Amino acid sequence: MTFDELFAQHVATGMARQLALADVLGERDWQLDLTAGQATFGGDLRYGVQLLGSESQGERSWLWAWANEAGNLPPALLNLATWLRDFGQREGVAEFTTPGFPLARADGHRLALVASSLTGRPYYRGPYDGGAVFFHLEGTPPEVTAPVRPERALTVLQQIIAAFPVDHRTMTRSFLGQQGWTLDETPAAIVARDPSGATLRIDFDDLGRLSKLSGTLGPR
Repeated sequence: MTFDELFAQHVATGMARQLALADVLGERDWQLDLTAGQATFGGDLRYGVQLLGSESQGERSWLWAWANEAGNLPPALLNLATWLRDFGQREGVAEFTTPGFPLARADGHRLALVASSLTGRPYYRGPYDGGAVFFHLEGTPPEVTAPVRPERALTVLQQIIAAFPVDHRTMTRSFLGQQGWTLDETPAAIVARDPSGATLRIDFDDLGRLSKLSGTLGPR
């Protein structure tokens, strides 16, 4: 499986979790304590972490946490990154097994979005002078990973197609299926229904690009 195929299947669920995490964190600042294995946001939120990797701004490159020998990182914080490496070995995803590579190939956000969908953990990008560290949070409130409401589903679909080159149909089908929606698919459209009674219709043009979103919302 190529990374682009995996990305199309998982980017939207990862994005949904990021939007939900942003609702929780708001504008709080962040601190990362590797010794404690925790990230603190503001003065009131604290979560366990699993390190994913880091971006170098100067070299424009990505380095997986499991490959960061110079960082002397606590092994207990590498479980998620090594799980993804093992997943990549099983599925033939080279980006998960190569220690580092240029950001043009896959940057931290793209890697972390896929990881979020696969593992059920949202992520945070912590910038520092010269780069950024990406880590996943454990023990976040259940609403961060809960199935999205229809209005958030629309937001996710719109943000994905605006931000990333991705197969629109694969992304839409995978996302709504992962969220527990029932799908009826034709060459021209996907009609999706969620357990609340909401219905979404997603139309595609002749090139498979998302061309129209419409629907009715169920009761809250």
